[in-house]
Amino acid sequence: MADEHEDLSRRTVLKRAAAGGVGLVAGTILAGDTSGIASAGVEQVEHKETWLADRASCVSGNRLLETGPDGATPVCTKARAIYRPRSAREIADLVCSLPTGTPIATVCGGHESSNAATVASRDAIILDMAHLKAIEFAEEGGETLVTVGAGVVFRELVEAVKDRQGALPVGTGPGVGVVGYVVNGGLSGYFSRRLGLLGQRVVRLTIVTAAGEIRVLTPNDELFTAMLGAGSALGIVADLTLRMAPESVVRGAEQRVVAFETRDQAVAFAREALRIQRDDILSDESVSMELVVTGTKALVATYVFYDTFHGIAAEYVRPLEDLAARLKLPVVAASHWDSWYETAAALWPVITAMKGSPLAMLQHCVGTKGPPADAILDFVCDVMVAEAPLDEATMSIVEIRTLGGAAMAMQAIPSGNCRHRFFVDLITLYDAKDKTTAERREIADRTRRVIDSARAVDGLSVDFSGTHSQPDDPGSAVSPAVIFGTESMAEAIRGLKAKFDPDNRFRFHPFAKFL
Repeated sequence: MADEHEDLSRRTVLKRAAAGGVGLVAGTILAGDTSGIASAGVEQVEHKETWLADRASCVSGNRLLETGPDGATPVCTKARAIYRPRSAREIADLVCSLPTGTPIATVCGGHESSNAATVASRDAIILDMAHLKAIEFAEEGGETLVTVGAGVVFRELVEAVKDRQGALPVGTGPGVGVVGYVVNGGLSGYFSRRLGLLGQRVVRLTIVTAAGEIRVLTPNDELFTAMLGAGSALGIVADLTLRMAPESVVRGAEQRVVAFETRDQAVAFAREALRIQRDDILSDESVSMELVVTGTKALVATYVFYDTFHGIAAEYVRPLEDLAARLKLPVVAASHWDSWYETAAALWPVITAMKGSPLAMLQHCVGTKGPPADAILDFVCDVMVAEAPLDEATMSIVEIRTLGGAAMAMQAIPSGNCRHRFFVDLITLYDAKDKTTAERREIADRTRRVIDSARAVDGLSVDFSGTHSQPDDPGSAVSPAVIFGTESMAEAIRGLKAKFDPDNRFRFHPFAKFL
């Protein structure tokens, strides 16, 4: 029977899965032969240091607080081997060939919270999914589906979806791995109000379990939902299939960039802008608004208008322009985008320009389930905007978004993001090679002080998303119920972890220590 399964192509399997539906209630097992040593047939990376420099977009700031004996920043992967499989079959054979319990880290686009997967541990292996680049479209039940390989990054997916006149709630980072993004929920600040989280649009996943079994998961499978927020702790995703929306779901977008000189000016602008965001935008699910305060002394306000919007875009933007005029802050750039694609791709040049050797990142987030009270908005301005290390780490941002809408209305997945209407990221990003050990420590300490202050604010949730938080903060208390949305969701994930990965082979999920 195993030989017959080996003859099945992945595409044939997916077609049968779509047709069979009910036959996948327990997850179809396609492979699991543990008899041979297959690792010799899988491409192996020879130079680990070069690989890390090429694949890791950044590393955790907490991993850069000490220098080596020669004063150099100690950035290296600890993994004993790195493999580049070309199929689910190769992944399964490799997993089966390893001693039971060998830790396995998976890298998609090189993007992961704190890059725990790229650093890994001395007894671990890393699976670099760079060769799994397939993007395939199909029509099923009147919907357009796109199947995405585990090595695909957002730039590649967005370009392919554009050619099909489609839309998805994608992230803004062109080099971010799509699968890695999805298995941590998949928040999109521009599009989630209309299209939900990217994880909420998944209809199928092909995974390899800790036992080396290939499974095609559909919504009836017990692992399916858990994979869409805790996935990298439960299995290795070879590909996933998403429901696309038509490109017409986005009517257009407007962006204004306002320059500031002092942090007091940024705080004053943010204080009024966030009240506009809460009072005028949160109640109107036909539009989203994002305000970003940057270390380069810019205030960036972006409005995205959906197909349900019937107002006049200029009337939504004018209060921000009037606010800038009252505060005597210049509007230095005004952009208009006509389509989903233009909106999705707008920040690619900015993000691509963020380079370093290495880049260090400390990500944290806070949010509220309902409209934020005045006290919370004051905290965001007086502490997060005012005290974040934007001057010391000039690539950093404070990113304030509207959520809710479709993300809240669609089926819940293991991500606190889908239960929040208001969302703030503090992304501390800097080129570590230009910082001394003391300077790096001060940046990390200031970031932690801001987040520790947030933990004391009534009504704020802190670290509720695997995509946007910092799991290796020393001594930080994070609630699994907040991370995964509810206590019942957290308990369900714990149970599945014990069942499908009892040896904790997949321990590099940002919150694996809680499972």
